[in-house]
Formats: sequence, C-alpha cells, structure tokens
Amino acid sequence: MAGGNRATLGGAANSDMAEYWNDRAGPNWVRYQRQLDGQIHVLGEMAMDRAVLQPGQNVLDIGCGCGDSALGLARRVGKNGSVLGVDISAPMLDHARQRAALEAELNLRFEQADAQTHKFPPAAFEHAFSRFGVMFFDDPVAAFSNIRGALKENGRLSFVCWRALDENPWMSVALGVAYIFVAPPEAIPPNSPGPFMLAAPDRVREILSAAGYADISVAPLNEEIYLSGPGTVAEAAQHTCRMGPVARVLADSDDDTKRQVEAALNTTLAPYHDGTGVRMASSCSIVTAGVGSY
Repeated sequence: MAGGNRATLGGAANSDMAEYWNDRAGPNWVRYQRQLDGQIHVLGEMAMDRAVLQPGQNVLDIGCGCGDSALGLARRVGKNGSVLGVDISAPMLDHARQRAALEAELNLRFEQADAQTHKFPPAAFEHAFSRFGVMFFDDPVAAFSNIRGALKENGRLSFVCWRALDENPWMSVALGVAYIFVAPPEAIPPNSPGPFMLAAPDRVREILSAAGYADISVAPLNEEIYLSGPGTVAEAAQHTCRMGPVARVLADSDDDTKRQVEAALNTTLAPYHDGTGVRMASSCSIVTAGVGSY
C-alpha cells in the first residue's frame, strides 16, 4: 500500500488505495488490531469452515492485513501446507510478521503486493482465500482473473464480504448517530471500490464469471458480531469514533463535534451490550468458486 512502493505494487493500479492503506488506514488498523479481530474473527473462521481446507494445501490469503486470517489458515493446513499472505499495506504486514514470529512452527510468509497486478507463480495454490480483502480493487475482473492464474487446475476461491449497508446495523446505526451532528458525505457511485463493492450477489456472480470461475456460490451469513470486540459500551463508542465508517465521516470535524458524537453513541449503544460487549447484527456473503476451464 505504501506510496513509495508503486513499482512493486503494479504501477498505477489501485494507487489511491495503496496510499490510503499505507499512510492512513494501515497504522490505524495496527493500533486497533485487537478490537478489529475481536469484531470480525468469527466471520473469517466461518468462511474458512465453508472453504473445507485440507492439511498440506498451499493457500493464498488476499488482503491479509495484520495477519489474523493468515494465521488461522496456516493452523488449518498444518506444517506440510503453506500460506502466503499478501496485502498492499506495509504497516499491517510488519505487524503480521511480528504475530507470525510467535508461532514459528507455522509455514507462513507475507509479501507486499497488489493482488490485481502481482505476478504470482502460476498454478501454485490449491486455494485462495480472503476475509474482507477483495472489495477494494479498481478492476475486480482483472484482479480475480489474476488470482485465478495463481490457482491450480482444481483450485478453489473463497472469501467473505459485506452485504449492503442497510443490512448491517453494526455500521448503519452508528452512522445514523453521526449524521445528527455532521452532514452525510456524497453518495459513492455504485460498484466503486469500498466495503460494499461486492454487496450484491448478482454483481459477485457477474464479476467471477467474467474472470473465468465456475461453480459460483454466494451464500448469506447473518451473524451478531461485537462492534469493537469484548469490552464496555464506552470502549465501543470510542473505537467507533476512531476507526471505520464513523471515523471517516468525522475526519474533518472539530474535537467538540467528535465528543458529542461519542457521547451520543454511548447512549445509543448501551441497549446492545450483552454483558460481554456491544453486539449487533451483521450481514455478509460467503462466496466460493472453482477455477473453471483454462
């Protein structure tokens, strides 16, 4: 993701995302890694269950971020398998390597790369996986085609991605609170890179079919998740104002406005606390597909 590594990352493709994930979002993800993993870890594990990974397989983890999903994959394929985690964020990969060093028995490595353009070794992996890491490509057909080229003849792709915003109260409720104090941003054009680029199942099928995949399944996953991992209402409200959709909305706001939003979130989120943390409904798709014919 770092702007200084554009040549390594495939020229101009995804250059805005590279800058964003290196200079702004990446350091924040590292700072809040514990809370973020506490939020989406379970969804990644459910997607891995559907992937039916086997010991000894070689797996490509796309958009691996701070390494939580890559570690989970490596534990599943065992010492006779391997996992390559790729991401465009140098700060997140540095953190992932530190975490992986604590489990040195795993056959796991990381590489800074843009999966849309990176020259992966051909037919090297039995499986490609992603936990919320494939919604940011500026040319998703090209990206998934490139990933397909890295899969073996009988290889499989699987990933989990968000469905629409209005199906995800864990995001929409907090944003509704923020919009009491700040004006909503301009609507993002449909199909633009971002969290909801793959929200529509038909869009997912269209992209993967154009990229050469077959046997495509887009299955809904509706699950309550922690808003910020286990913790207090105050911790969830604070985290929501510093990371994610609300934080982006508040980026140019003054400190007084941010304090007002955080106070309002404390009140709004309190009924969702279940004694362990703030838990709210989420909606995702677990997508699986086969390589198809070369």
